[in-house]
Amino acid sequence: MKYFRCDAGNEAYEQARLALDAAWGHPNAETKTQTCIDPAAVAPRDLAGRIVLAVNDEFCAYPAAAEMLSLMLGSGAAIEISEADYRAATHRPLP
Repeated sequence: MKYFRCDAGNEAYEQARLALDAAWGHPNAETKTQTCIDPAAVAPRDLAGRIVLAVNDEFCAYPAAAEMLSLMLGSGAAIEISEADYRAATHRPLP
């Protein structure tokens, strides 16, 4: 697995998601796949409100995803984080 945090906000994340959906033909009625990753409105977030994302290694190896990740990481729109950082962001203790 690889883990990322989107520092550029919802717009950059949604642009990436929609570009990947277009490249992969989502939504797909045959496979019933609606989108490649969660929409920003329901994506997991850290305490600062930044979207965090966990994807398997195979997802990152697809050419369209690899290109998108390279662009986002290169521009600073996203950073790769550790599994521990992702888990800390998504598994908050109950109040």
